[in-house]
Amino acid sequence: MNMLFSLQAWSLFLVFALAGICFFLIALTFFRAVDRYAGHVEKIAPLPTFIGAITTVWALSLGFTAADVWTVRANAERLASAERSSISRLAGMARGEALDSHELRQALSLYAAAVDRDEWTRDQNTQGSSEVEAALQQIRLAFIALARAGTPDALVGKMARDFDELQDARNERLAIGQGAVSNYKWYLVLFLTMLSMLTIAITHVGQPRAARNALVIFSLAAFVSLWILALHANPYAGAARIAFSRLHI
Repeated sequence: MNMLFSLQAWSLFLVFALAGICFFLIALTFFRAVDRYAGHVEKIAPLPTFIGAITTVWALSLGFTAADVWTVRANAERLASAERSSISRLAGMARGEALDSHELRQALSLYAAAVDRDEWTRDQNTQGSSEVEAALQQIRLAFIALARAGTPDALVGKMARDFDELQDARNERLAIGQGAVSNYKWYLVLFLTMLSMLTIAITHVGQPRAARNALVIFSLAAFVSLWILALHANPYAGAARIAFSRLHI
């Protein structure tokens, strides 16, 4: 599913359009097969009101998946802001008018470049980078050098807290990238979509035009909704991905 969510908007739209057509054709084939025996099926087919029972379950499943998608995206945006803010505060402390630490500025610059190049762009935050880990170690060594040079403990402690917040934001970012929304929730929604369409088909036995129109309307509603959600399913990939915002350090 992660590969699917990495597609651009129109490519993803084509995938969901093809899926919608396939689901429609399966449901229509099912309807025609059942309609051949309409005289017998009408006695055991569910009442039209039964459609509401299945589609309500489908809507709830879609709603829960959507809630997870928006929550994950909001957390990803918050963490991106927190990570940027931590880098900004540390870079401000390292400038010439403050502690004037060339080592710390260089380490922060290497960290930002490695995150942008390796973790954010190349790996879409699905795994950590050894280059980023090396930059983090350089930041630690820069702190040690400042402490040994007699930097006040209060300043070193403040930078250490900012550094901890930076690492926490990075770890949470990677956790989101490794599993934004469970694939099983998407499988459940797709299964309930197919089941809803089959229910629509069987409850319209003997009414081919009504069955076809109902299936078309439901297919459009279901797969356009799923397409919009899929655009935002992975906050670090695809057309609606969150871009890495580089700082001038």
